[in-house]
Amino acid sequence: MSQEHDDISVPIHRSLTRPMLMLGGEREFVLALATLAGVFIFSLAQLWAALLGVALWLIGMFFMVRAGRYDPQLSKTGIRSLRYKRIYSSESTPFAPVREVK
Repeated sequence: MSQEHDDISVPIHRSLTRPMLMLGGEREFVLALATLAGVFIFSLAQLWAALLGVALWLIGMFFMVRAGRYDPQLSKTGIRSLRYKRIYSSESTPFAPVREVK
């Protein structure tokens, strides 16, 4: 048999495995922040509101980019971690009760 048919592999496009980020942050939160900052900047039509909207955008994007670098799916994994924290504690002790797996 030829070498071509022995290799059983399927190429997976890189875009299918990359996280859904926009401007370095999670897409849903960036769009929500853009909407909120846009309300302050354009809808209120005041100088103080525009400055507040720009400051909100810059500070929010700073933290979203940092969170996106730390974990691109932090909202999903963070919520799951908080939900299971009571069940799966991150602490170990030699005096922990023995659990039987059924």
